[in-house]
Amino acid sequence: MTKSVFSEQYNLLRQLLIAARRQNELTQTQVASKLNKPQSFVSKYERGERRLDVVEFLEVTRVLGVDPSFMIERIESYDQAEYRENILEKWEITPYVLTELLAQNPSLRGMLFGYVAEFKLEELWLQPPKITACFKADDHDRRKKGDRVIVYRDEQFIIEAKSLQTNTIDCKDGQWTAKSQVDASDRRQITLPNGATLSTTCLVVGEFDVLAVNTYPFEDEWRFVFAKNKDLPRTSWRGYTPEQSQYLLATTVKVTWPPAPPFYNDLFQVLDELIRERHQERID
Repeated sequence: MTKSVFSEQYNLLRQLLIAARRQNELTQTQVASKLNKPQSFVSKYERGERRLDVVEFLEVTRVLGVDPSFMIERIESYDQAEYRENILEKWEITPYVLTELLAQNPSLRGMLFGYVAEFKLEELWLQPPKITACFKADDHDRRKKGDRVIVYRDEQFIIEAKSLQTNTIDCKDGQWTAKSQVDASDRRQITLPNGATLSTTCLVVGEFDVLAVNTYPFEDEWRFVFAKNKDLPRTSWRGYTPEQSQYLLATTVKVTWPPAPPFYNDLFQVLDELIRERHQERID
């Protein structure tokens, strides 16, 4: 392993540790206290001035409440990506065959498209230098939503990525419209801010920060629109009480191109607004 590859790997580890600390709303001082170390210990390993040994790494992940194997898998996948065998060559199929298989299996095509859209979101918008950390949320944790956790201007944000329902797409006078299914896919038990529990497929107000919807099906071009969680419409289903509805997002949301509020085509405009709101809340 070359020195440059090792440095890139360790930089990824640092980003993962920083993002995990911020996701748990812990300061460097709080982490250091749990580790029985000075604050400078955390500051130095987060800045890359000090390398953690194996025992220290395991202790830090324990304090942060994250699975060390998840971080190791992320680092290993980063290391192996350059040398990964072409899957089409490995399976001995052509791009045409793969295209035919996807055409014959719409559910498989939709699932793969969702992953490609997440990749394009990260490629187009979630890169340094503006985004200083980015990692994929745990797909197996049904209690939490969010496809990417990022750090921007020293603030952490959770981004939920969704696609358009292609059977709802329409275009009139150059204005594209469609609906995006914005739900949790599976029914789950949630706890509302008032302490009540509820079984629902609705996403909850505040459980992620930004909704990102790809508009690729409009014109076969990779573009995204972004909206703040709190600006999204609430559910209108009559099965929920008014008190419950105020905490539950609508399961379908109208999306247009060019975008119209609450959606915007600039992620950083949305993030900057959220940062201003957070700073004001801290002052208040």
